Parts: sequence; C-alpha cells; structure tokens
Amino acid sequence: CRNTTIFLTPYDILRMKNALGISSEDFLKTYTNTLIGKDSGLPVVVLRMGEDEEKSCPFVTPEGCTIYDDRPWSCRMYPLQPESTNITEKASKEYYSIVDAPFCLGLEENRVVSVEEWKEEQGIPIYIEMEQLFKRITLSEHLKGKEIRNRKIQDMFYMASYDLDRFKRFVFDSKFLDVFDVDSSTVEKIRRDELELLKFAFRWLEFGLIGQHVLKVKPDVLEAKKQELGIK
Repeated sequence: CRNTTIFLTPYDILRMKNALGISSEDFLKTYTNTLIGKDSGLPVVVLRMGEDEEKSCPFVTPEGCTIYDDRPWSCRMYPLQPESTNITEKASKEYYSIVDAPFCLGLEENRVVSVEEWKEEQGIPIYIEMEQLFKRITLSEHLKGKEIRNRKIQDMFYMASYDLDRFKRFVFDSKFLDVFDVDSSTVEKIRRDELELLKFAFRWLEFGLIGQHVLKVKPDVLEAKKQELGIK
C-alpha cells in the first residue's frame, strides 16, 4: 500500500468517490494524477500517493484501509497478478501469477483457494464486467496504431471514462438528448443509476471514437444536417 503505481479504472473511481461522499471532479482533483498513454494518446488515471518518504496510499491508516469495501480492482486482486497480452484479452483468456511478496501475510495461510473462488470472495466479477466494456473501446482495432492528440477528444474520453458527474451534466444540461434518440426508460435509468450511466458513457465513446452504431441521432437532426451540407 505504498511506493507503487495504482492505475484506476472508471469503475474504481465510481466506487471510491461515492465511498468518500464527494463528486468525481473533487476526487480526481484531490486523489489522482492524469497521464497520457504513450501509444494511444488517451488519458489514464493513477492514484496520487502521499508526499511522505514511503509514498503511502492516502487511504491507509494504522487501523487499515478507510475505503476497504470500495477499494480499487488492483487492491482486490492482490496478490494475483494478471499475465496477459492484447491477444489474450481479446480472446477473453485470463492468466494469473502470484506476486512473491514476503510482507503479504495471506500467503502464509494454509488455506488453498482457486482463482475463481478468490475473485468471487473479493467482489471482482463486477469490476471485470465493467473493464471488459471499457476495453471494447481502448483495445479497439479502430484505434490501433493511432495516437490521439486532439485535446477535445482527450477531454471527451476523460469526462466519459473518469469524470462521471461532469458527464451526467453533459447529458442532462446540454442539447445531448435533443440530438440523440434515447428512449425514456434509458433516460430514467441513467438519471438515477450511476452504474447504468457509466455503461451509457462507454456506449457514447464507442459511438464517437470507434464509429459503432450503438447510439442513434434523431432523424430530424440528421435531416437538418444534410440540408446544411447540401446533401440530398
């Protein structure tokens, strides 16, 4: 829980900011740093460790983790370490090794646990489900070999992936619902359920970044755009 780099997933941030009772904007500003992927050009978020000599996790106290029930995916998986490549990820194959960490007391226990049992006990399935949805975007063939440098696109990705409260305002306080044909039941779900909102944000990224037809533009908006461009 110190002197390490912890990459945060979109679902990690959703759980952690709610555990702290703060907005996504405040969480990102207070507890994270943002990096730009070397090859993709897409923003990635890492947990900001403490300024102390040990660079401790900000949520660790002498009594333990203050957000244990909502700790990030990487903390839940430990000491399992995924061993994967783009090929295995796209084929939905999972391989793991055990980190050799003498300070991990759990490794000294006599109990034998399978990987699947461990994942269930640690509440991993929902994290995997959400990460698979996210990787449909980040591992898309459409983005392969393309480094995104457009700041507006980077911010769009950052907002929809990590800054969920801002994305919600974008959907409900802009002309978003005047442009996209979103059925009323979906509108109500994403208004009250942040998990559904995050899934919807991923759909929007699929539509905007990789051209998937997962959202529909309203016919009258399309027609107006055609007339504007002189398309018959």
